[in-house]
Amino acid sequence: MLPSSLKTIYQQYKADTDSIAAWLATTANDNGYTENVSGSHNPAAKSARKKGKSRKNGKASQQPQSGKPASKTSYVIKIRDFEPMASYVANLASVSVPEHFAVALERVIWVRKSFSDRLTACGARPNSASKDRHSYFVGVLEKVRDCLKPLMSAGVFGTSKPAAQDSKDYLKNMFNVLDVYTPSEAFLNAPDVTVPKSTTEDKYTAEQDDSLEHAIFALFALLDDYETLSKEIESLWVRYGAGSLDLAAVSVATNTAFELARSMEDETKQLLDTHGGAANLAIAYFIGICNASGIDAQDTELSGDPYNMKAYHLAKRCLANGISLLGSYANSINDHIIVNNYNGSFGWYDEMVFPSGQTNRQRWTQDSTAFFEMIPDLHFLSSNMGRGAKIEDELIRGVGPLLDEDSDDPVPLWLSFAMQTTIEVLQRFGPNCGRGFDQMKQESFRMKKAMFDIPTSSTERDKVLSVATKWDKDPIWACRETMIRQGLLPGKNPPEFKFLHRNPIHCGLLIHNMRATFHLSGVRYAAVPGGLMCTTQLYHALRHEKLLPEPAVWDDLEAFWKMQGNSAFFVGNPPTTREGYFNNYCLSIGVSASNFAPAKRKGNGKGKGKVNVNTANRRNMKFNGWVSLTMHRRLVPVDERPPLSAELLEGILVEGRRHEMMDGKGHIQPGLKEREKNEKPGAVNLSPAGLINKLASEIQAEIPLIAFDYFTMHNTAWTLLKQLKEEFTRIHGAEFLQYIPQEDKLPYVVGYTFSTAAGRKGLQDKDLAEPIDTLLNAAAEVTSEFLIKGHGRVVDDRSKAKVEPEEVADLEFRDFDPWRMEKLKSEIRKMRSTREDMDEELEARVHDCLTQ
Repeated sequence: MLPSSLKTIYQQYKADTDSIAAWLATTANDNGYTENVSGSHNPAAKSARKKGKSRKNGKASQQPQSGKPASKTSYVIKIRDFEPMASYVANLASVSVPEHFAVALERVIWVRKSFSDRLTACGARPNSASKDRHSYFVGVLEKVRDCLKPLMSAGVFGTSKPAAQDSKDYLKNMFNVLDVYTPSEAFLNAPDVTVPKSTTEDKYTAEQDDSLEHAIFALFALLDDYETLSKEIESLWVRYGAGSLDLAAVSVATNTAFELARSMEDETKQLLDTHGGAANLAIAYFIGICNASGIDAQDTELSGDPYNMKAYHLAKRCLANGISLLGSYANSINDHIIVNNYNGSFGWYDEMVFPSGQTNRQRWTQDSTAFFEMIPDLHFLSSNMGRGAKIEDELIRGVGPLLDEDSDDPVPLWLSFAMQTTIEVLQRFGPNCGRGFDQMKQESFRMKKAMFDIPTSSTERDKVLSVATKWDKDPIWACRETMIRQGLLPGKNPPEFKFLHRNPIHCGLLIHNMRATFHLSGVRYAAVPGGLMCTTQLYHALRHEKLLPEPAVWDDLEAFWKMQGNSAFFVGNPPTTREGYFNNYCLSIGVSASNFAPAKRKGNGKGKGKVNVNTANRRNMKFNGWVSLTMHRRLVPVDERPPLSAELLEGILVEGRRHEMMDGKGHIQPGLKEREKNEKPGAVNLSPAGLINKLASEIQAEIPLIAFDYFTMHNTAWTLLKQLKEEFTRIHGAEFLQYIPQEDKLPYVVGYTFSTAAGRKGLQDKDLAEPIDTLLNAAAEVTSEFLIKGHGRVVDDRSKAKVEPEEVADLEFRDFDPWRMEKLKSEIRKMRSTREDMDEELEARVHDCLTQ
């Protein structure tokens, strides 16, 4: 069972009803209750079809054996059986009613009765059959309470009447009823029901209420959850505007909130679809609440208005705005037209206007024009034409199926929520709405500049540039321009990059995609040669031996070292002696520790002097930012996949804390094993909205880890190794080159330095020699000069410097065509040829008809 903090309002309500059924059935059956067992306890329908042996076993498990249910079977308890079981339990002297059960019972009764009263008050009366079902359900629960009252403590659940009960804000009144299920308040203060352990371990759930009133309750619970998510999203964007949160962190969190919204709707979809679907119910009860508020929703001022503008705020809270806009576009668009253009028929969005201080008419105009100027671009990106994108946000992922030519599905409520939220984020920044686009371009410039010194043959360089150059050209603008020139699309082409300029969320996701790719490719690029590992070992030895002056600090390397942890460079604790430096170097490149044992050193017979290898000793660099990389993978375009639930998101955050303590081999780092033992990562214990906030904080904290320039870090270390090779060659002459025959063997420079300082020519006793510090001292002099000249802060300085477009204008890279633009243009030209042929054929037919 999910912890209370992770449940949506509807899940919490269902948990209450199921726990009532479970406690009654478990307590009654374990104390000899036998009446109507077969009629009351019906096996629950399976949620998924099993196959093969599992399916056979599943069928077998449902068969009663020896007159009682088989072990671990699920049963649905019918509402009519609640009262008989409660009456039976009430007569048991050995049973007392747990306070938690009483809380759940009182809470369900109060919520259902109060919600029904509010429905009646606002004039949204369900049909008589639904009212009868509701009255029956509440009546049964009240009878259960009456039966068990002598066994229950007084005042186990209390709630004052909502402050707005007598208010004319009928929508708010209905939401107030749900406050007892708000995770941050009353509900979290009341423990979950503890069901007595049953000998059969059977699972009991309450019979599903599929009445219209129950569906309306589920709808408003969903809308209330969306309202909580919306407030959390708003607070994140306020922090971004103030400069305390990065655009990527806020965008990933916002996009994840859309996923949670989708999973929340999925929980109630079967129930809501029974009554026409979430969107239709939302519109119907928006109209009902308008009527109760004295507004005729259908009394429109202009012919194109979707509703009476007096009801704008009610429509927004019911998500009617998003439903109306998405529905109108889906119904009007030609199935076969992917590239289209808004013609300004409803006006144009004004970036200079902020949301505050506007009339409802102005607000609607801003909403609708922002939508109609954006939706053609979303349509393009959701189609096969937009499959060149490296990322796909939830809005694009949702628009695709809605606009599919074979789809007649209504607008999903979560998609309406996502669309309205995206427009609100745009409007929040007014004339500064392009700030996100500017930040995205700067991130692209920074990564391009980092690739200047990377060999063009590097595949990791190609991967970085493929994402950094993704939006160098606007594919949407290019397709429209081609179609306009071919006469296939009327109107004027909007400015280039208008979609990104007005979509800070997507820009933030592009930044996150670039950083994640930069990190993954950078670690691979830097790890293979081993230069950074050996250079870190050398820097540690020089610092420990106090051979470097105070100003010779390698800030970049120390930051890199801290990110990777000691286990990326040392086998065990960092060594402190010359012998230790040498032994650690040997072990870290894969030499077995058995080579240092006395028996091995002696050697005998065949195989004498052979070096044992232990690949487990080899050090591995690790990928950092586990949460960021996990969320990055969810942005990659794939076929249909389930949305992220609160439970899965919590699992990602918990796993992220565990990965912080791991090394490059996936083991807990030696120095952190005690911490891991004492601080076992447990549940995050946050509400869905709280998880969104936590996710933004985690992404923010991981930015320094995934934005760190491993490419430049490796190249800087490699430059030092080259200088050491040159200096050692000057000291020893050309014969030193036999130890470093080619450039990829440069890390051996460090091994040679350690071996001479330790007085070792090899691993065996006979290889001992007089320790010589010549190369160690030379390495200290070269490294000191290298760092004092400023090479120790190259990565940090570049990360803070603004990159101008002209600085990367001459960057060489493969001619990427991620959007397959040439192919698209070719298809467009074929479309024109086909259209011209059809026009000629039609003209000929008309001519023949006229001349006959």
